[in-house]
Amino acid sequence: MIFKKHKRLLQKFLGNIVRPRFGWQKQFTKFAKFFYLLIEWPFELLGDILFFGKRTGKTGVKNPRRILIVKIDQFGDVLFSTFLLPIIKKKYPDIEIDYLVNPKTKVLLEKNPHVANIYLWEDVFLLALLGREKSRSGGFREIRKKNRETLRALRARRYDAVINTRSYPPSSNIPWRRLGRALIAFDISEQSFLADYWADYDLNGEEWKNYLNLLVPLGIDKASADFHEEFYNFGKNPMAEKGVYAVISPVSFDRDRQWGGDNWKELIASIVKQGYRVAITGMRDQEQYIRQILPAEQENIFVFTTLSIPDFGALMKGAAFFVGIESFPAHLALACGTKEFALVFNEIYYLKGYSRESFLIDARSMLPVLENLRLLNAKSTSVADIEKAM
Repeated sequence: MIFKKHKRLLQKFLGNIVRPRFGWQKQFTKFAKFFYLLIEWPFELLGDILFFGKRTGKTGVKNPRRILIVKIDQFGDVLFSTFLLPIIKKKYPDIEIDYLVNPKTKVLLEKNPHVANIYLWEDVFLLALLGREKSRSGGFREIRKKNRETLRALRARRYDAVINTRSYPPSSNIPWRRLGRALIAFDISEQSFLADYWADYDLNGEEWKNYLNLLVPLGIDKASADFHEEFYNFGKNPMAEKGVYAVISPVSFDRDRQWGGDNWKELIASIVKQGYRVAITGMRDQEQYIRQILPAEQENIFVFTTLSIPDFGALMKGAAFFVGIESFPAHLALACGTKEFALVFNEIYYLKGYSRESFLIDARSMLPVLENLRLLNAKSTSVADIEKAM
């Protein structure tokens, strides 16, 4: 296992060197990750030597009554992780599942009947990444104070198991090592030598199947598990009285994930011509770009850039279909059971069956390969291809 772990760390390390041409934002992020891993790697090797016997003789977590899922990440990543909930509940109907997330993603878990308590945590390293929304909790000192208070509350819960679902930096296991009887983490996560159980992380596998490995120490059979993201916090649908409509999400915070304004303009016009209304969604600072990709004839086209997450969920649930980039809206469409066409950037984000297996790539797509989800290669897909798929 240790040899396999460090072989994968080498792949991740090289993935930040051998890569296609990215924009400056991603280039800077990869440059930072390269040096971060360069510094962290010797400590991983030393820790694996010192804690060599930590997982020896472990037989799994028997009949857990209370577990904590740690998911300090962005909207799409947190929503993706919710597919674990019904799987755990099927095995242990009376178990209490708590979540630890950053404050802005709490809204995704509210009203979820499978979640007992939601706790908040802010990771300073994650907040520093370019393109990410900054903290609303104050400065570094205030963040540390709130995080310490959260740790005290979590220790009082006396968890049977704590599951760290993050594999890429920042994915430190140090804060979680004393929160429960057992710590479960991916083998390639930071300080994984502190974990009681390692979950095998296959760099050439589907992401959701990697996540299933986190449940193995709980005695859960992976073979019978299905993928279904969960979202229950629905608000008011702003298109409820507009007739039959489609949702288009043409923008991601990641500037390297862009399909092209002319493509979107042609596709939107085509969908309207077929008799649909079109709801175009994005963030407030993306509205100028969205306005630029609208066709000349804008009747039956509606732009939403200030929707709350609950209202966005209601909008997505009522849609006839969704077309967008592999980002949070794509996961929301999955959770709502909406027919979906997702544009994947398989030269930037690895996706099994779509990317070359031998290609060294650090980032990964979390979208699953499902029959009811049409994945389209953004680099080669035309408007006509989407029209045929519809």
